[in-house]
Amino acid sequence: MSKRLLLPVLLALIALSPAPFARAQDSSDEDAAIRKRHDEWCEAWNKHDPKAMAAFWTADGDLINPFGRHAKGTAEIEKLFTEEQTGPMKDSTYSGTVESIRHIGDVAIVDVEGEITGMKNADGNEMPPFKHHVTWIARKVDGKWMAEGARAFAYRRPPAGAANAPKAAKGS
Repeated sequence: MSKRLLLPVLLALIALSPAPFARAQDSSDEDAAIRKRHDEWCEAWNKHDPKAMAAFWTADGDLINPFGRHAKGTAEIEKLFTEEQTGPMKDSTYSGTVESIRHIGDVAIVDVEGEITGMKNADGNEMPPFKHHVTWIARKVDGKWMAEGARAFAYRRPPAGAANAPKAAKGS
């Protein structure tokens, strides 16, 4: 075969190869698994089950909640959730939407827009819905996507004159 024909034939073989489709399908399947895992997280919260909630983290995973509390390891994370779920969040409902998933090797960065309703203040009065953002670093362990770390935060109104305010801060 002449050199002029060899390059187009090789390019055609690469283009027709199932590998790119397989990688895209794998990514799509993993994204679906991450979204399913997020739904399971919402269910655990709404059952107010701190042990099940903490079980979403790896043994040495860590969490910083939107109020600045830090917990490392499943025992500390379970303790934090126990205090929340038996206190101001005992009648709350959590909902969230996975906004984006970015795969980096065997890790995924997952961005979630979340909302907690039914949270109580110190007087026992219900607070307005708490909208927040969560970024979690996920790694697949024994076939399940687990949290290595999670950072939850609430958007604040930007200073006067600041451009490009995040969507959640507008009207806050």
